[in-house]
Amino acid sequence: MDEFNEEISLKRTYRILSNLLIAAFLFHGNSIAQIQKRDFSLVDCINYAKENNTDIKKAIIEEIRSEKKINEVLGSGLPQISLSGNIVNNLELPTQLIPGDFFGAPGTFVKVKFGTKYSYTFSGEINQMLFNGSFWLGLSGAKYSNRYYNQNKEIVSENVEYEVATAYYQTLVVQKQIQLLKQDQILISKLMGDSKLLFDNGKAKEVDVDRLNVSLHNIEYQLKKASDALNQSYNYLKYKMGMTVATNISLADSSIFSKDSLLEQSIGKLQYEKEGIFTYENRSDYKILKTSLELQKLDKKNQIAQLLPSISAYGSFAYTADRTNFDLFDSKKDWFKYSSVGIRMQLPVFTGGQRMARIQQSSLSIDALQEDINKAQNGINLQISNYIMKYNSAFDNVKTNKLNTDLAKKIYDITILEYKEGVTSAASLVDSETKLREAQTNFINSLLDLYVTKFDLEKARGTLTSYITSFEIVNK
Repeated sequence: MDEFNEEISLKRTYRILSNLLIAAFLFHGNSIAQIQKRDFSLVDCINYAKENNTDIKKAIIEEIRSEKKINEVLGSGLPQISLSGNIVNNLELPTQLIPGDFFGAPGTFVKVKFGTKYSYTFSGEINQMLFNGSFWLGLSGAKYSNRYYNQNKEIVSENVEYEVATAYYQTLVVQKQIQLLKQDQILISKLMGDSKLLFDNGKAKEVDVDRLNVSLHNIEYQLKKASDALNQSYNYLKYKMGMTVATNISLADSSIFSKDSLLEQSIGKLQYEKEGIFTYENRSDYKILKTSLELQKLDKKNQIAQLLPSISAYGSFAYTADRTNFDLFDSKKDWFKYSSVGIRMQLPVFTGGQRMARIQQSSLSIDALQEDINKAQNGINLQISNYIMKYNSAFDNVKTNKLNTDLAKKIYDITILEYKEGVTSAASLVDSETKLREAQTNFINSLLDLYVTKFDLEKARGTLTSYITSFEIVNK
């Protein structure tokens, strides 16, 4: 009976341990799943960059700092209160010479020392601005400055979006190149194996096997280069995202070049870009020029406002004491107080023409900024026109390269059948495989060029952010 109970106890212990091990394994499995690499879509990469890219972080800091400038200007219009205190130890009192006439000794001077060894003064003052023409202009200037840094943040963010997007699709291109090379590697390896069997049976030449072997080595070499390029492309993408290089990620849109992708399905439906109506204010760099113009106009108004008087009210009070001994905390000794209130007014009368010169400089700066705005408008028109032509050219290249790829694939498939039937040589097979690989490379590179040129065009129009967001939604 004891042996039976002991066996039951051992079984229970084994079952408990087994359950614990299973639970630990599941927990560990969940932990591993959590640290597995994450798939990033284009919008995921851009959102990550907006939170982690150093340039964007710095632009946000500058924007916040400009907000604090508004608080600083507002604070200058509130009451200004200051307190001060002095404790003086006169090591040696100054000597004064008094005419002897006061002491019945005309024609002489009597040496007299005035004051006490210790003197204490504690005072306070409050000032309140009543009128200052520069105050409200300064407040408006601080708000425009905040707008300036907000627009600068938009520029930085847009540039980061563009760099991340181009790096993203460049990485996809390299991945697609590797995929195609691996497919060719598998096929050539199989053909080489078949050729060896034919050669062993005396139905093929050794040179045919050698040609296929050379082609296979070339593919392996290109795979090595492409693999290095992919790692570099991933590192560059993560750098632009503000992500550590050691982080392991993958791209969620790796199928974008597949036969089922939206773009390849709709190549025949793609349309040329045309000149259309756009708004200069969509461009953050244009908006920042307009803000700079407003700031310069405020500067001119401020220079004029400084010709007006500034008026402020003040009140002051003080407690003083003079002692022969250091008895600051002796409550029995007397302290003397005084106080005053008043109004101060300052009016610049003559500055040697400096103020007028500053006003004239501000006027000239306004004219210069207006010319910059005109130049920017012409530059934007030029960019949009050029990118439309470049996009349409890339559009034509995609269609042409797609047709070439389909044709090269057709020729390659026929050549494989002919080679297997002994109708054509391995040289023709290798040649058709090489041409197919070139056609495929040209096609996916033209797709990349189409994407990047579209990014350039949308950036020139100032609509890059909305375009990328909508493009991601369509491709999901």
